[in-house]
Amino acid sequence: MYTLFAILIYGVFSIQFTFPSKPKELKCFGEIIGQNSLVVGSVMANSSEYSLKIHIPQKKIDNILQYAHSLELQKFSFTTNNTQENYQFCVHNLANVGINFNFTLATGMDAQDFSLVAQKEDLKPIEIHLKKLNGLINSVEQEQKEIEERQATRYTNVSKISYKIIIFSVVTLILMTLTNVVQARQLKNFFKQKKLI
Repeated sequence: MYTLFAILIYGVFSIQFTFPSKPKELKCFGEIIGQNSLVVGSVMANSSEYSLKIHIPQKKIDNILQYAHSLELQKFSFTTNNTQENYQFCVHNLANVGINFNFTLATGMDAQDFSLVAQKEDLKPIEIHLKKLNGLINSVEQEQKEIEERQATRYTNVSKISYKIIIFSVVTLILMTLTNVVQARQLKNFFKQKKLI
């Protein structure tokens, strides 16, 4: 079983790509998605003999969000939870022949359909664009907060490691000094016994 793991660009984006799959091959694509983000996508193939599994791999439990098979076009959508997670999109070719897949994924503001907003609120195109920009700004602010939290955690970890290194260095220096003093005394006593000093 061959597994391809690709970490895609984090943030608000929309991607689309095609890839071939050998018979009975499993391919997984990973994406780190921020908290409370809308995720919309689809997988289309030239055969219905495949399965799509969307899950959050964790050490203790594999949290499966969606599992579907036997459809040529599989669409999915969900909203992420309150924590930033690594989401896996796994496509498994169940056929005895190769299949070509077309994978589409949109998150954040790119996943929202603003054409419905325009119909509901009867907005002009520039107002729709302003709503998109406002949502994008909110997404960027949320990502910035998450980045700051990760940096604070890393800074704390680095500070703890630096403190331990300093303590280890001081203890090593003291031990080396004591060793040198003991060796110097032993050499001095040895030379006195041999009456060389």
